[in-house]
Amino acid sequence: MTLNSRQETFCRAYASGAKGTVAARVAGYSAAGAANQASRLLQNPHVAERIGEFQAEQAAAQAEAAQGLMDKLEPVYQTGLDNNDAETVLQVVELQARIAGLITGGSILPRGGGRAAHLGAADASSGHMEFLRILDEKADAAEAAAEAAAEECT
Repeated sequence: MTLNSRQETFCRAYASGAKGTVAARVAGYSAAGAANQASRLLQNPHVAERIGEFQAEQAAAQAEAAQGLMDKLEPVYQTGLDNNDAETVLQVVELQARIAGLITGGSILPRGGGRAAHLGAADASSGHMEFLRILDEKADAAEAAAEAAAEECT
């Protein structure tokens, strides 16, 4: 079944995060009937399928953008490792973890000359490298879960 333009607009708005009533208003349904229309549309299997398609497209675009940012950070990370600069390494890992959605808020290291700035090569390669390994495992698991969710939508 092909959706009409209002249904298509509703699906796009809903997949972008608009609540049902708001998505219905964006699609051109009247204020008085928007809640009812949203409820009806969300029960339509073709509409639900199209919303899933839009969400999968958005997830793929977000994953691609995140990977692009990760790729840009990789040379900085490698330079930090090569120079035994634990603070730089940890800052890059923190950014990568935030991009991957593994951490929010706070900071994993103090800024401006905290203990990490004074770590030697031995310290940087022990506990901090274990921390990096764990974050890499979590990022891999999160990526696999995102791919599985995207496949379910298609």
